[in-house]
Amino acid sequence: MNRLLLVLVLAASALTPCLAQDLPETLLRHDNFLVFDGHAGETITIELESIPKASYLYGDDLLVEVIDPASERPLRELVPVGSTVSLEYPVTMDGTHAVRLASGKNTVRAQISSAPWALVAWQNVPVNISGAMSPLFFKVPADVEQFSVSLVADVTGEAAEVTVLGPDGTVVANEVGDYDTPGTITVAVPEGADDAIWELRITDPADGDLNLDDVQFYLAGRVPPFLSPNRDDVEVFAVGEQYQPDLVDVTVPVSGRQSLGAGESATVTWRMNALPEDKLYALRITGNDVDYPRELTVCINGGEAIAVPVTGNATTDTFTLHIPREILRVGENTMVLTQDPSGGSNTVAAEESAILIGDRIREYKGY
Repeated sequence: MNRLLLVLVLAASALTPCLAQDLPETLLRHDNFLVFDGHAGETITIELESIPKASYLYGDDLLVEVIDPASERPLRELVPVGSTVSLEYPVTMDGTHAVRLASGKNTVRAQISSAPWALVAWQNVPVNISGAMSPLFFKVPADVEQFSVSLVADVTGEAAEVTVLGPDGTVVANEVGDYDTPGTITVAVPEGADDAIWELRITDPADGDLNLDDVQFYLAGRVPPFLSPNRDDVEVFAVGEQYQPDLVDVTVPVSGRQSLGAGESATVTWRMNALPEDKLYALRITGNDVDYPRELTVCINGGEAIAVPVTGNATTDTFTLHIPREILRVGENTMVLTQDPSGGSNTVAAEESAILIGDRIREYKGY
């Protein structure tokens, strides 16, 4: 017998209303990824309702794939549009699994039973919704001072009201926009509100000339890029070394703002009084308007060029990049910053930079 059991529940059956009623209201469209925490020997259930987009007759069926921790795809099924289904998947290894939902121009409501789960909301793997979204929860780790919600609704008249609530339910940020071009909402974390579960709502604006339809969004900054309709599930995906607070012993300032035109370089110097062994070393640098890979590079003491990650057009982000202790010197050190115009940009900036030394330093290269 096939170990992957597909149970198609027809619209006329008694189970369909019950299953569909229990699903989150969020309507996903195009490509989306879910994750779940799997344990070998368990069976999880992926519950799906494939829904035609409004009154349009798109022929796109729903493609469902499970990707296990070894990057294999042990489950791949096509779900006919208009069907409500339960996919049972017997887990064969421990760890985080991904579920790809590709609905084309149609929509899908989804949830995973018997395991903690979340939507992936990462810059390279954003969430795509269409017309409805249940409140979603996410974790703001300890010592995080700010994060961002980036979104776009690139059809004129389509818009969103974005509300971010802190752990006590207080509205920390609220904004209404049409987001015809990508927008970013930067959220400052109030004192005492870190190391806690927050909430994100994307709803229909009250303005009658604007309506919620197709919106693509993701989380950016030092927050795990996972959103779940279940508050208790969020913690599962916010563990691990990368989300623990930094343990930094020394911060050595390197440079203030450096603005570079097309092809320009700038050289800065600073002094290191000591280079203790058995410590982690990192370069923390704030980039602005880094439009493509390797537009902004830095070279420390003549070593290999280090690329500052992409921030996006007119956007600022602060990165923490691990570096080997051996490239630093006791005494004077030199760093050369260079702008590469080959991708079409003619300006970039490094707002500030510093060397960190400590026992635990989270590397952050952006989402």
